[in-house]
Amino acid sequence: MARHAALADFEVLQELSPEGGDATLLVRSKGGSLGTVRVLIDRPVPGDVATALTREASVGARLAHDAIVKARALLVEPDFAAVVTEFVPGVSLQRLLRFAAARGVRLPDSVAWYVLERVLAALVHAHGQSPPIVHGGLSPASVVVGWDGAVKVDDFGLARLRAIVAPHLGLREGTPPLMAPEQASGAPATAKSDVFAAALLAVRLATGRTPYARFRKSATEMLLAMTEADVAPLKKTRPDLPAAARDALDRALAADPAQRDVTSDELLKIVRASFDVQQGKAGLEKLLARWREQLEASVTPWERRASIPDDVVAASSETKEGTLALASPDDRPSADALVAVDSEPVDTWNKRSVPREEVALAATDPQTSLSRLGSVASDALLMPLPAMRMTMPSLPTYGGPAVNIPPPPPKQFSGRLAAATVLVFFVGLMAFAVIIFRWLLGP
Repeated sequence: MARHAALADFEVLQELSPEGGDATLLVRSKGGSLGTVRVLIDRPVPGDVATALTREASVGARLAHDAIVKARALLVEPDFAAVVTEFVPGVSLQRLLRFAAARGVRLPDSVAWYVLERVLAALVHAHGQSPPIVHGGLSPASVVVGWDGAVKVDDFGLARLRAIVAPHLGLREGTPPLMAPEQASGAPATAKSDVFAAALLAVRLATGRTPYARFRKSATEMLLAMTEADVAPLKKTRPDLPAAARDALDRALAADPAQRDVTSDELLKIVRASFDVQQGKAGLEKLLARWREQLEASVTPWERRASIPDDVVAASSETKEGTLALASPDDRPSADALVAVDSEPVDTWNKRSVPREEVALAATDPQTSLSRLGSVASDALLMPLPAMRMTMPSLPTYGGPAVNIPPPPPKQFSGRLAAATVLVFFVGLMAFAVIIFRWLLGP
């Protein structure tokens, strides 16, 4: 995309322009700090839209917490609008969970509950504002995990900013892929909606499974399932969890907001009392150290190449190819978030047993694993190869020659074969010498 004059004060390091989505840029300010620019609209901005954007951005600017990505500025010009936030070098929680699930494992419990504790801490801070600030679209895609173990919630207010400009882009107002039942029914998001979303995230972390995955074949069926909050409770999928935390999270998953009698603050206190979150942070740092190389390699070649603008000659170690993509959610379908089963359940609405798509995966253990992925699943190294995109021979191919394919070993003679060959050659040479000698002596 062409650089707008509003970005003149930033050095653009990387940019991503997904199909049908907003352009996202990784920038460096004149002061040297990294930031993320999300373009909201790059066409004439009506005055009432600019006013609404400014008012909404001022709400998010009130949030100041170490578990929330900081909003730095709102850029509004007559023909351009974008929001600037801090950049957290790391990986999107969505990509991290997909990475683990594709290998048949989930995060260790200590790591999972540390991540949830950070998310709940962010919600408590936002809900404690006057008036309360609601996220409205909390999911793994809105959480970023730093390489240093920091966990931060992103996108506070971003859904509302996009909703403001959507009519002027010819788009319908977007809805989060997973949402509380009242949101699925068309009601606005509230603090209780955020509590439900946090409980859904807890289910994802505790089991390694994507909620509502068994309804993914039909959008109508998915919407109906979200309206009824048809998720297997943790008392069935993870009965080994501490009763206080398990029961509180199951209450947070109540379909009726009136029966959702637990707040984000209460959930936070229960999680802190039930789990050693500091141990979880240490475990997360070790896990990321072991997985970082593979996570960075999981970014597709197209994401890496597309992320470097043509006028950027070389990237530093902190902004290598794919850095922005890895810290951003993956917009591809989450088919790889499920582990294949032999057959589909006969009745996806059967609530008497736990659906196979929601049975908890085995937890990975980076401390004792023999593999770099830290997997303890027996079939973790037998996963099928992912689908690969083919290119026409006339098109350029990125990534260089194939790697990790050893050349065929050179042909070698065994010891006995070599000795026999030398002996035969020597006997033949002696016989030839005798014949020549006799010929020279004559009759």
